[in-house]
Amino acid sequence: MSRTTIAAPKGPKAQAGRQDAPGDAKKERLSTVYGRYFDCVPAETAEQRTEAFRLRYQVYCKEHDFEDESDNPDGYEQDQLDDHALHTLLLHRPSETYVGTVRLILPDAEEHGLEFPIRTVCDPSLLRENNENLPQNYTAEISRFAVSKNFRRRDGDEQTTVGGYNDDEDPRRLIPHISLGLMQAIVEMARRGGVTHLCAMMEPALLRMLSRLGIHFNNLGPRVEYHGIRQPCYSDLDLLLTRTWIERREVWEILTRDGEIWPLNTELVDTLSQEAMVAAE
Repeated sequence: MSRTTIAAPKGPKAQAGRQDAPGDAKKERLSTVYGRYFDCVPAETAEQRTEAFRLRYQVYCKEHDFEDESDNPDGYEQDQLDDHALHTLLLHRPSETYVGTVRLILPDAEEHGLEFPIRTVCDPSLLRENNENLPQNYTAEISRFAVSKNFRRRDGDEQTTVGGYNDDEDPRRLIPHISLGLMQAIVEMARRGGVTHLCAMMEPALLRMLSRLGIHFNNLGPRVEYHGIRQPCYSDLDLLLTRTWIERREVWEILTRDGEIWPLNTELVDTLSQEAMVAAE
């Protein structure tokens, strides 16, 4: 019987997440409560990468038929780009299981003759070498953004590889929504990889959810067919995070671990604030 979640190694860090939450979580910062339930684990060892590939197989081959099972007979979904990417697993502390994974394909992949997946579907003119919106040596592609089926069983979320979002939800009800954890992982991997810009092919539902959280990507051409309808998109990560800080500071605290992963660009805050004031006049 196939698993939809993967057991994580037990240890002091994992055990710490088993304690019950205080009765009134609303008095705590969202990032504090979020950290009680989730932890980003860089998949750096062979064992951790295997766990990421196994979870990807479950989501992309078994649950959604995005990838052919016969191409991955060992039960691990992987490809040539994995050797040129950073990988992260998301640990759900209470259950001590890995419930999500994401990878960031680094610029050096193209130096080794491998194309970013987004190049296979986008107009080449949008990804030209001298594109200032996507500087070639500092742009990475978000890929294999996957969430375990058990964490999509709410409000019809099983139809996508990510969860959903209700406009009426209180921010603290987003705690079970692990897409924020995967976004934190992306920010952390971008920092480690020396990346300043991101591109991706995202489900429109995911883009809408992220936008409601103050996480904004720019469209890169029209929607395309790539394992379903996808919207190619991009963002300057510094600009993205600054806008998130302005719009949804509690979300910014999660994405950057309160500035530890990616410090706030205060000059950019001033610039955007002044632009907003001028636009409002």
